[in-house]
Amino acid sequence: MSVDSSWLGQIEREWAQLRQADPALDVEKFFRHIVSANKVGFLSLESIAAIANGLLTSPLSGAPYLGRRLLERVGPDRHPSLRVALALSLVTESGGPADYEGGHVILGDVLKDYTASDPLRGMAAAALADSARLGRGMDADLDMAKDMYSTALELGYRSAAYNLGLHWEGYWDRSAPGDVVPDSTKAAQAYKRGGSNAECAARLDVLRTRSR
Repeated sequence: MSVDSSWLGQIEREWAQLRQADPALDVEKFFRHIVSANKVGFLSLESIAAIANGLLTSPLSGAPYLGRRLLERVGPDRHPSLRVALALSLVTESGGPADYEGGHVILGDVLKDYTASDPLRGMAAAALADSARLGRGMDADLDMAKDMYSTALELGYRSAAYNLGLHWEGYWDRSAPGDVVPDSTKAAQAYKRGGSNAECAARLDVLRTRSR
């Protein structure tokens, strides 16, 4: 398939439609376009991972299934970002049946893969933390969850600050062993590490209001 500006423009428009959850988007046609773009080397593997994640989390009918299928067609072992996308699909049962053990193995491997970017490794750590906190495919382990959220933050995955802050506010079902909650000071410290994260900013506002 030759690459021309009209075809590339169509892919960009379809990608925008997916992000906007536009019901007019033909997701199967978009899927075929992405597969073709991958064959001619137009899209980077990171871009394909982002698109796969977009499909997996989309409310559009059939999109999650096509997100899982896209990862299988491209081959998740080709890049750590594709492996994380597949792992998240497996542990959240997006686009197909869950495989908690397989997903956790992939996340653990990416976390130990120093060729992967730090934020991507942080995303893997946060996903493992979610599983440990929720008891998702494993026994609940709140100490592991807290440590993994902290690791995710250290690696630059700022979204982890929200769940870590909730722990210190006492909003988990119970606290990690040895921790005394609520601890507003530690909660605020965690939320501040979230940077511009809107959820963290909202919780900081609540804590400031309470302290007045």
